[in-house]
Amino acid sequence: MDNELIDIPIDYDEPKLDTQELQLGQQEQVSQIIYPSLPLLQGEADQKPQIHKIIFHLTELVQQSYTQYYENISYVVWSQFDEEPAKTVHRKYTHFEWLNAALKREFPGLLIPAIPPKTVLAKINITEHTQIVREKRYRQLEEFLNKIKDHPQLQISSKFKLFLSASQEIIQQELLELSQYQTYVHQLGSAIANAGSKAYDLAKGSFNFLSSFIYSGQQNSQKQWQYPDLDIPQDIKEFIESWEDLLIEEQQKVKRIFEYYQNIVNIKLEQNEDTKKVISSMKELELPQLEKDINKTEASYYLNETIFNEIKLSVIFKLELCILDLDEAIGIIRRRSDLIYQIQQQIKMHNQIETFNEKIQYKEQIRENQKVLKILESNFQKDITRFANWLNNYLQQLIRNYNEQFQKLYKEQNKNWNN
Repeated sequence: MDNELIDIPIDYDEPKLDTQELQLGQQEQVSQIIYPSLPLLQGEADQKPQIHKIIFHLTELVQQSYTQYYENISYVVWSQFDEEPAKTVHRKYTHFEWLNAALKREFPGLLIPAIPPKTVLAKINITEHTQIVREKRYRQLEEFLNKIKDHPQLQISSKFKLFLSASQEIIQQELLELSQYQTYVHQLGSAIANAGSKAYDLAKGSFNFLSSFIYSGQQNSQKQWQYPDLDIPQDIKEFIESWEDLLIEEQQKVKRIFEYYQNIVNIKLEQNEDTKKVISSMKELELPQLEKDINKTEASYYLNETIFNEIKLSVIFKLELCILDLDEAIGIIRRRSDLIYQIQQQIKMHNQIETFNEKIQYKEQIRENQKVLKILESNFQKDITRFANWLNNYLQQLIRNYNEQFQKLYKEQNKNWNN
């Protein structure tokens, strides 16, 4: 298969402004994902979903004990849903894990936003590592909730409302119920024990799009699509698995971009701290002739600090989230591939039945499973195309933002030193 995902050229020299104005044609370009021609589904017109007004504020709460070596981190969540009275609840990281898992169970076809990995935070913070991890996790959890509240299906989930308003006792009961369900699924060896009606429920909804990674409701419809008759190719499972391999490769590229950008910004921030020390030394000399240079150097320091921190938040942070969400996307592809395999096996098993009565008995089941396969294939091909286009545009935007921030810095520094 000749599919080729996004290939982002990385210039290992830092961005430079050769002229006063960056020419449009000089901006770093991202090649488009190449994918096979795919049949489009003819469906009813999309209805714009109702978006509820949800406001929330997340506050970190640190609890320390002299008898423990680790910090206990919890979060105060203040929220208001439309015009309802505001609610304030306390949540721990475990509760965010519960919400993520509960949404995956409730919406098996949606790409649920990722949450940061669990980290043990030491109370003795010698290297400031604990504070850095805490701040990053706080921003990632806040972004997780933002993505849910902006999604037309996820925002009205009963689980999301429970997270924002339920008491600790109710949440603990939900945690127990989810744990029991996950144990049951693990014992079965599959999240879908029956590839019949459950599979059809999963496949028929038009909202089970991989492209929900976009977290917008523009492409979602509450109406059921009318699916044309499509021939199921024999290699559909191999087709899906090839996309899985391509997404894994793409994730590695995003990681390389993330590490490259992060390394540049960290080096620049370290150099900026050295500049701060130089400023302090110059001030200690108390020489009037140095006052102008000190002021310009100080202004240069604050420009660097402001813009580099902005790059960390607007580019590097989002690249890191993109890596986590690509994990979720790969997981969805695997689940769909497994589901297709289960249905194919059931069709194969039913087709091998020899007695006339049993053939009549399973005829409707075979027809139902064949219909499910067609829907799954059609959905997947449309979803992965939309997802690929979104991923290209999103990474182009982040790279463009990164370059624009550096151009802004060079212009401001040029103005600072030449005035």
